[in-house]
Amino acid sequence: MTKSDIPPDIVGLSFIRKLGRGGYADVFLYDQATPQRKVAVKVLRETGLSAATIDRFTAEANAMARLEHPYIVPVYTTGTTVDHRPYLAMMYYPRPSLAERARAERFSVAETLKLGIQLGAAVETAHRAGLLHRDIKPANVLTDAYGRPGLTDFGIAGQLAAGDEDDVGVSVPWSPPETLYATAPASVRSDVYSLAATLWHLLVGRSPFEVPGGENTPFALMRRIRDVPAPSTGRADVPASLDRLLRAAMGKDAAVRPSSAFEFVGALQAIEQEMRLPRTPLELASAEHHSNQARAYDGGDRTQVRAPQRISPDSALPPVIPASSAASEADPAAQETRRSHRPVAPIAAYDEHVIGETVLRGAPDSSEVPAVPPAPRTRSILVVAVGLAVVGVLVGIGWVVVTQPQPQRPDPTASVTAPPPDVDQPMPPPGTPMVKCTRKSTLVRCSWTYSNALPDDQFEWRPAGSNQRIPTKKASVSFTSHSPACIEVRVIRKDGSYVANDWTKGCSK
Repeated sequence: MTKSDIPPDIVGLSFIRKLGRGGYADVFLYDQATPQRKVAVKVLRETGLSAATIDRFTAEANAMARLEHPYIVPVYTTGTTVDHRPYLAMMYYPRPSLAERARAERFSVAETLKLGIQLGAAVETAHRAGLLHRDIKPANVLTDAYGRPGLTDFGIAGQLAAGDEDDVGVSVPWSPPETLYATAPASVRSDVYSLAATLWHLLVGRSPFEVPGGENTPFALMRRIRDVPAPSTGRADVPASLDRLLRAAMGKDAAVRPSSAFEFVGALQAIEQEMRLPRTPLELASAEHHSNQARAYDGGDRTQVRAPQRISPDSALPPVIPASSAASEADPAAQETRRSHRPVAPIAAYDEHVIGETVLRGAPDSSEVPAVPPAPRTRSILVVAVGLAVVGVLVGIGWVVVTQPQPQRPDPTASVTAPPPDVDQPMPPPGTPMVKCTRKSTLVRCSWTYSNALPDDQFEWRPAGSNQRIPTKKASVSFTSHSPACIEVRVIRKDGSYVANDWTKGCSK
């Protein structure tokens, strides 16, 4: 038994067994005396650690304690072991993590979508509290006794506004290129990338850029994550919309990914609807709760979500209750009338009597109904004659209409000149750009064209021979140069499905 396997003595806790180990801490299962329950205890592995490591561990405890969500592992308490090592006690999740399950089974599309929505809500909750996770992966999603997920291990979590560039040891297979190569600070879209990579892993059984039987060292994975477009899952039961979403969320350029976990979850819910699956609810606290929980994070463009409201389709229609309710309640016909008619103004109580097709309000008085004298016989004969004449005219008009030749109606299908496009067919990759540069005095303007262009394609350009990568959404650039200038260009699909490996060169005179 190694030193790290020896459970530390903690007042009020009785050791049961070891659960696992992380980068700088071990996790043990203890029995807590008061209140009595099992707890998972994370303990720093060594004594005499640096102040930075202890501060990071304390930050994890504070971060998790601040976050209240059904799918985030709650922290119960923190303290110090008998040998002076910091620890935090968390809720115990007895069932296998998603990493353990992914080694033994393939997740269904329905369960993957559900987990993505639940974990996305947890990530959005952390972001609204001003925290990034920065290490989302299958091993950091635990499972409670009821099969519900719990996101844990905020050990490298950082403040959204802190701009912490310290090397915090991210997990390579599920991390975006900007954090692996330190080309940009971690952001909300970095967590979206890792969440998408985690869902891809659940569907396939391995991380997205791992090659079965190939070289899968951290350096080999880092190169693929930087240079190779995100792959398809290759599963026939995965809809094309989900494949496209996961590839877009794992785009090399953070700008092409969903802008937030909230947006990513909305896309997952739309795919659920497309597949006619039960809708997984998005569980988020009200905006008022988040503003009280994290007043220090004042993001001007943060999405505000109101508390859920349920509106019945019939709630706007008040029940129709006539004054003589006793009689109407006993009368089924009256009840049906109340259900199918809407009053437009209060109606005073009165009796109704039906005579023929006329509804008379109030008590009828036969003396007020004048007697109708019989019509003379000559008038009846005249009426019949006029009626016959009218019928004859109508018959004549009908005959003329029927016998006239009808104009030729156009075939409603004649305007269809080609079959509708198959939306599931993959779009061919863009062709090689043709770059043309012109000069006017010191102003150089370069533009490019290529085949299979899409309106939302994006580009990168750079001065020829340099290592710069300047993004642009237009197929042209202008710059000042006093001498002949050359640029290089490449095309990037917005959904992340294609990034050109080669650059195309163009020069001005």
